[in-house]
Amino acid sequence: MEVKRIHFVGIGGVGMGTFAVALANAGYEITGSDLKLYEPMKSVLSNNKVKVIEGYLPSTSTEISPGLVVVGNVTRRDNPEVKAWIQKGVKFVSFPEAVRTFLIQDKTSIVCAGTHGKTTTTAWISYLLKELGKNPSYLIGGVPRDLDSGCMLTNSDLFVVEGDEYDSAFFDKGPKFLHYAPHFLVLSSIEFDHADIYKDLDHVKNSFEKLVALLPGDGLCIARFDDPIVMHVASQSLCPIQTFGVGAGSMWRLGQVEENERGISFEVLYRNRSIGSFNTPMFGEHNLANLISGIVVAVNLGLPMDKIRSLVERFRGVKRRQEVLLETPILVIDDFAHHPTEVSATLSAIRRRYSNRKVWAFFEPRSATARRNVHQQDYVKAFDSADVVCISSPFRSSELSEEHRFSSDLLAKEIEAKGKIAQSFNSVSDILTFALPQIKENDVVVVMSNGEFDKIQEKIVAHLKK
Repeated sequence: MEVKRIHFVGIGGVGMGTFAVALANAGYEITGSDLKLYEPMKSVLSNNKVKVIEGYLPSTSTEISPGLVVVGNVTRRDNPEVKAWIQKGVKFVSFPEAVRTFLIQDKTSIVCAGTHGKTTTTAWISYLLKELGKNPSYLIGGVPRDLDSGCMLTNSDLFVVEGDEYDSAFFDKGPKFLHYAPHFLVLSSIEFDHADIYKDLDHVKNSFEKLVALLPGDGLCIARFDDPIVMHVASQSLCPIQTFGVGAGSMWRLGQVEENERGISFEVLYRNRSIGSFNTPMFGEHNLANLISGIVVAVNLGLPMDKIRSLVERFRGVKRRQEVLLETPILVIDDFAHHPTEVSATLSAIRRRYSNRKVWAFFEPRSATARRNVHQQDYVKAFDSADVVCISSPFRSSELSEEHRFSSDLLAKEIEAKGKIAQSFNSVSDILTFALPQIKENDVVVVMSNGEFDKIQEKIVAHLKK
């Protein structure tokens, strides 16, 4: 596409922002707009000299003259700036359509998809291939801790991308991942999520079935064997399937596992034969599965196993995915978990590693699904591995009717009924007033939200450092 000036509407999202930076570094003139910027994207855009206009203003369409406007899925048809661009007649595309045009083109696309695990898996495969000399282009929906940025455009014939099942834009209601032309597809999990756009689990499955149908005959589907829905969807593929998982029956699976407070040592089996042991500082069985799926990709690209082993140990993951913010006097961990499966996986992983410590869980129901009561009962079991649970009021709860709204009060009462300490709060200051005087040395604090959570993580760390 012969354009040099590109404007992003909704540039503050991690995916949009990192993509914009990659294009800026490739020589395009990039501008963007958003209501408000949050860290880490605020600093990422500023450090890469991307001009950002605060607010969605009709006047933006007269102040700048892009050849193309990329519209994020957070913007609606009635967005005043979008309406101005449409009236002006400037060509506009969705974010995933722009990704395909500028990043994928004729490359071999490695798509990492699934309700959970796709961000970490995308970062892991991107890091792995980069360190092994493949120098891939990539797009990660998070901030990787082992790469310079979340998006990179290179001359390699490989492209690694996080395949998001969320819709593309107000004018393109299909999932983003349908734009990504997969040749390799990693399917980590399929559950009901995004209750604002999906009716039920069958609706979600239908989107993943469409993704699998895009795989060419000479492609490869790498599917999580332990997830029966993944296996059902993968079975419809016309290309070969290789399975991975933690249980018996997987082609690639987890063997013996040993864990201490420094990390996990784990064995990988291929067709029930050991290919050796690996070490990782990461948490949880779910991350071991993510690591195995990346090993499968690398091996199928002809990369040597002996060089993969040291990279497993060096990979640290993605910011806000079980990220340790402070180690002493109290361990503070920041996590993106918001779906009950993610909350449960995070807390159980932390409980296994720190079995003798008191675990505090701070949870903000913030995502479109978490704010609704579709998983109200599932959350009751999700916090079983925590000792004390502090739940904030749902984010922007007034936007939902009481009939559909998640109840923090009800969740706290039902967790308390199981013999735990649990309480709901109307504000972060109330949580801190309750918790900080009681948190003791050697305790573990886990903060879980897919958003800013009023910067509770920073406030806890700042208080403890005093």
